[in-house]
Amino acid sequence: MKTQLIAGLAGALLYTPLASAAENKSAATPDRISVFKAPLICPAAPQIGCGSASKPILVDLERQPGVLEAWLNRAGTRVAVVWKPDAGAAARQKVVAELKEDHLIELDGKPREETVTDFLAGKQWYHGADVDRLSDEEAGIIAARLVRRLQAKTPLSQDKAEQLERTLADAFRKRFAGKNDDEGISVRQLAGDFLDESRLLP
Repeated sequence: MKTQLIAGLAGALLYTPLASAAENKSAATPDRISVFKAPLICPAAPQIGCGSASKPILVDLERQPGVLEAWLNRAGTRVAVVWKPDAGAAARQKVVAELKEDHLIELDGKPREETVTDFLAGKQWYHGADVDRLSDEEAGIIAARLVRRLQAKTPLSQDKAEQLERTLADAFRKRFAGKNDDEGISVRQLAGDFLDESRLLP
């Protein structure tokens, strides 16, 4: 019983932020949502948005007086801003102008309607610090790609390949989050723990 109770509480803590996010989005009406075309695709993993590039923009947006929430779509091509109910035209125009300087262009007409509909559907949009999940995914994609390239040129057991992939992914995650104390360590050095010197790529 005690174990079930602890598990239930842990589950509630895990899912509460996601539930709150969904509730907040569903409470927003279309007239309180502005959407922007965004150049925030991850260069190394173009199928997703770039967490490290988008996070400062989203965090800064939510510090603006008239902004309630800021969100990025999974593809990194759209940013949605949910305005506070009392946000005036001047506050909105100020934010729109600042986003334009970051090459985020406000959408209108059919593109806006389609994006608002997608946003309110609540799927694959990332709010604030949630974009760290995109950075984690990006790290995994890059690590897997590097290990595949290595395996194509030198024999590497599946066990070592998996260990190397985890090591590289962890290093990239820390680097993207600005938490890497070993900034100067190269992929070659990281791979050195798993390969003989003679098998390291030049």
